[in-house]
Amino acid sequence: MTGKELFETWASNDSTWSQWVSPALFAQIDCADGSAEASVDAPAPIWHEHKASPESAVVIDLPGADSIRLALVLAERGYRPVPIINASPGPVGLQLNFFPKPANVSPQSIVVLDMSSLVREICVGTAFLQKLTFASGAPPVFILDALRLRGTNPIRDDMFDNRWMVFPQDFPSARFLVERKIKRVTLVQAEKTQPSEDLSHVLLRWQEAGIEILAKTKGDVGAPSGITVSRPSRFKASWYRALAIMGLRRSSVGGFGSFIPETSAAG
Repeated sequence: MTGKELFETWASNDSTWSQWVSPALFAQIDCADGSAEASVDAPAPIWHEHKASPESAVVIDLPGADSIRLALVLAERGYRPVPIINASPGPVGLQLNFFPKPANVSPQSIVVLDMSSLVREICVGTAFLQKLTFASGAPPVFILDALRLRGTNPIRDDMFDNRWMVFPQDFPSARFLVERKIKRVTLVQAEKTQPSEDLSHVLLRWQEAGIEILAKTKGDVGAPSGITVSRPSRFKASWYRALAIMGLRRSSVGGFGSFIPETSAAG
């Protein structure tokens, strides 16, 4: 499947939430032949709902591949997956064919954030997603990558830096959610902690509008519990976005991702 075909599946025309599917991830993906034919065979995480509630939304902030797998489990229960993965996996997908690299250097080692497992789950999960039928008012499950800001590899010159972060503009506004009768949002993380700072800018806006924010860990078999989102620094500051992206690299195809310039030696 081409990136365009993948994107059209995840950002279906009949979904209310498609406008928030980030295109940057799909712009440079080309699934290998047969990679999208497998079924989703990962062990299904236990979820407290057997069926999606139209008044509930979910935000999954786990390491990329885990987020995709859990989102597909929730898709079976009626949630509409919305990948907000605003970064490129590499200059030409994961192959990075044009990059002149030594034979002993893998494509995954020259990107700061290795997204190969996430991309693999997208490719495998697309065919699975195409077989599902969603209700017209299916609630969303927003998909993030918990590794987005710290990456997976040490940063060196000439690496492809695809670290990224989220902003309130990447998500529906609180008003939009309320108009669609969303009353609560469940955050799924690896640990029971406060949301990451960039995500706090989103969730606190929702909470201030009266939307209940719940939290649970991936392995928690019980119902989620309510949390009070702490106020992040520069909350609602007009210049927050400009300052926040300092040190991150924008991609020419949208989102984040570009090469780190080689440091010039002093003469």
